[in-house]
Amino acid sequence: MTRSARLTVVFDIAIILVFALFLWAPWDRAADASSSLNMIWLALPVVLSRHGFHLEYATITVTICALTAAAFGALLSIAAHIRGSAALWAVGTGLFGASVAILMLPWTAVGFLGALLLLLGLRARFVAVPLVTVPVAFISELWPLGYAAGFAVLAWRYNPQLLIKALMVAFGVSLIARAMMPSRSEVSATANTRSLH
Repeated sequence: MTRSARLTVVFDIAIILVFALFLWAPWDRAADASSSLNMIWLALPVVLSRHGFHLEYATITVTICALTAAAFGALLSIAAHIRGSAALWAVGTGLFGASVAILMLPWTAVGFLGALLLLLGLRARFVAVPLVTVPVAFISELWPLGYAAGFAVLAWRYNPQLLIKALMVAFGVSLIARAMMPSRSEVSATANTRSLH
């Protein structure tokens, strides 16, 4: 395994651990402040309604903005794999993280986004994103894609726990898909065999 591949694994595991830690947020549970009504997604429309927005309009606007961030983030990450751009991948993953952060309490979301942006900046600086084909790019980004699809379907029920479950299911599916994906050495060996014939 090359140094770049090892760094990729280390950064990817660190990013996943940041998602898991801040979604679990034991400090919120200890403070007994984990009421879903305090989550940014449900609290922000109430704050906006106190400043003149109609509550229903504010709720729909916040939900559509979060859905847009999730979908656009997934598409940017796919494009980053196709173009081999580490910076574009970091932006896409950052948008994906922002769409997940709305499921957290405000101070937890700030800490999460700070930790995530630090890791993404370091990963973009030290790890290159290899050029891949379009199908491989889609498989590589099944987690944000699956979350965006789940958000589009389930967000209108306004149940944060459902969205967290959709995030976990999308992550599980992405792990299975990545495990079934052929390794780079197998792909290059197949390409070399074809070129010889």
